[in-house]
Amino acid sequence: MVKSNQKTNKVVSEKLDPKSLNTNPQRSNPYSTVVYNDNAPKASPKSKCSISRIICVQLCVLLGLLVLAAIIIPIVVLVKDNTSQTPACSKTYSDTFINGVSSSSQCAAWQSFLASLTCTTYSTLRIYGSNDPVGIVLNDPNVVTALAVALRYNTSIIAPSNGVNWRAYLCSGGMEITTTGCFCCCSVGYILRPCWNSGYWGGILTTPCVGPTQTLSIHFE
Repeated sequence: MVKSNQKTNKVVSEKLDPKSLNTNPQRSNPYSTVVYNDNAPKASPKSKCSISRIICVQLCVLLGLLVLAAIIIPIVVLVKDNTSQTPACSKTYSDTFINGVSSSSQCAAWQSFLASLTCTTYSTLRIYGSNDPVGIVLNDPNVVTALAVALRYNTSIIAPSNGVNWRAYLCSGGMEITTTGCFCCCSVGYILRPCWNSGYWGGILTTPCVGPTQTLSIHFE
């Protein structure tokens, strides 16, 4: 009688070794792996010293701009003031006078011109016209200022300068300025007296009494 060996079937539970899942070195791991590298360089925050240095530079730039503004602004204001004052002290009277004709409007314009001579000092006086476009020039500030003051306040004055006897005089209801040395006369020279009637309004290098038609001009500055 043949006995058969009976083997008991046993269920053996085996723990799988994870290494056995990847026996082929060329086979990729089915699981993704994330690798963290602690040695990667990290951005370091700015130090307090660097921030302070930046703030210091900005403050220095701002201070420089303020100093520059403090220097430039007064200069601009001074230049502007000088520019605005120059026209005020530069005054010109000019008109064309007709032979034998006196005009009340020309007299009024002359009186308005004299009233506008309000500056405290003048350096130059020039009388010119159609008969002499260059004219005669007076560059003595003391004499020029004295004549301007006399004309404005209807005051008579004699002011010799460089051989010329300048005169300002109240003549026939209005002020006259002349280089002849005489007042309210008919001598030839440089004469303006627009308020004198009968056509005696003056003249340049011609008779001032009913002289030929011409332009008479005077300039203060």
